[in-house]
Amino acid sequence: WQPLDNLTFRASYGQGFRAPGLDILTQARSFSAEPVNDPQSCAAQASPSTCQLQVDTYFIANPSLSSEQSDQFSVGLVYDPFEWLDLSVDYYNIKVADTISQISAQDIINMDLDPASWGAIPAGLSITRRADGSIDEIVAGYANEGDLKTDGVDFRANTDFDFGGAGRLQNRLTVSWINKYEVTTINGEVVDYIGRMGSPQLRANLSNDWSLGDFTFTWNINYIDGQQNPTTASGAAGTRVGGYATNDVQVAWQAPWNGKVAIGAMNVGNRYPELVAFDGRPWNFYLYDAYGRTVYLRYTQSF
Repeated sequence: WQPLDNLTFRASYGQGFRAPGLDILTQARSFSAEPVNDPQSCAAQASPSTCQLQVDTYFIANPSLSSEQSDQFSVGLVYDPFEWLDLSVDYYNIKVADTISQISAQDIINMDLDPASWGAIPAGLSITRRADGSIDEIVAGYANEGDLKTDGVDFRANTDFDFGGAGRLQNRLTVSWINKYEVTTINGEVVDYIGRMGSPQLRANLSNDWSLGDFTFTWNINYIDGQQNPTTASGAAGTRVGGYATNDVQVAWQAPWNGKVAIGAMNVGNRYPELVAFDGRPWNFYLYDAYGRTVYLRYTQSF
């Protein structure tokens, strides 16, 4: 709905489903020595509670999986108050029933040690411990973990300044904020993962381009919010990592023969995230740049 030339309201609603793949339903039982952190196993071998170790893990198929069912809606607006500024903001709300999730060895350990925070271990999956508390074996795989409810806000702001002989400056800010990410397990526990390790509540990107003649100078800022696991049942503080920001820079020259030469660097500050183990690696490789500073030279030819 567009009541004004520079103001638009928008909304959407949809339903969907996702069936489990044949690879999930028919996979053969397989063995893996999964890297995990388990304070009880660490204590049994007189190691620090944060130690990393490998445990015997068997991944199994789950032929009783059912499909996911989803409902979603979103509302938002786009507003251009000035020629040099345009804004948009959207609220989304998603509900998924019978979510299909891969339950890893680390997930099962967390559920075993702190079911109040992580939920109970799904039926068909298990963990077996020895008399000293160390892990003997884990049975992992996919399961219908329960219902998922998530909502949040996406914000965008673009500016465009023309300074005449001093060039042109364009800025693009995007922010994604998640209000909640609640999973209701098959046993009825409600677990809000937002803000926990691997689930930052806020992510943002600011892109800045200044063009002067045939040259363009670019500076991008990327930000990932910090995360912290909840306090354990024993009262120990949960694992925590702080906020993480990287900067990318580039200089590009537009050649008169429709060619473009660019030199730049990703993560120019060569910043690495905190060395907090995640999924058997020194840090969360799913969220953070694992390569440090990456310098590149790029040539593009248009015809």
